[in-house]
Amino acid sequence: MPAPTSPSATPTPVATPTPTPAPADTETVTVVATGVGTWQLATIPVAVLHNDAARHGAEEVVVHYSTRSPSGRPLGKLDSQAVNLAPGETLPVAGDCTDACNSAGSVGVTVTIGLWTATYGASFTAAGAAYRCGAGACGGGHGQGYVTGTLTTSGVRQGAAVATFAACSGPAGAIVGGGVAQTQWQGGSTAPVEVPVLVNRAPATCRLGASTGW
Repeated sequence: MPAPTSPSATPTPVATPTPTPAPADTETVTVVATGVGTWQLATIPVAVLHNDAARHGAEEVVVHYSTRSPSGRPLGKLDSQAVNLAPGETLPVAGDCTDACNSAGSVGVTVTIGLWTATYGASFTAAGAAYRCGAGACGGGHGQGYVTGTLTTSGVRQGAAVATFAACSGPAGAIVGGGVAQTQWQGGSTAPVEVPVLVNRAPATCRLGASTGW
């Protein structure tokens, strides 16, 4: 006679926690400050950008500059080269305008963003930014000079194109000039840089930044 069978135990359901959705990211780029530096026929418009996103990089960001005379008359317009900003990054971006922007007193700025990406590439940090005066700038007036410092990064291949930028400010914090230079990364994680700048007066502080392709 077969042994009686016991009824199968009903498995106890296991509670599965509902995943908490990640908070929405702030996918905006803020223009923190603007200004111009001029000398002779050249004008350098400057914008300091900040990526407000915590988890997304802003790729192919272009600054659109509209320069104005000291009296407010519209002068030349130009675009910056495209740059990339990592999450939370603050980056000075400068353009270079001759003739059409001659003796600009101020600049208006708008920004367009190519796309937002969660798989962003390399970014740079800068340290030791210092200003050295050049022709005509040591007396406190318009002139040219140089900003030197050190860039640090990771994952940038040797020979990669790098755009370097400088923004210089007066004692009250207003931007009095800046500059842009193109270079090739020489390899490693750090490199010294020198960016030529135009300033309206001797600056109190300067900052450096850089961008490369992703």
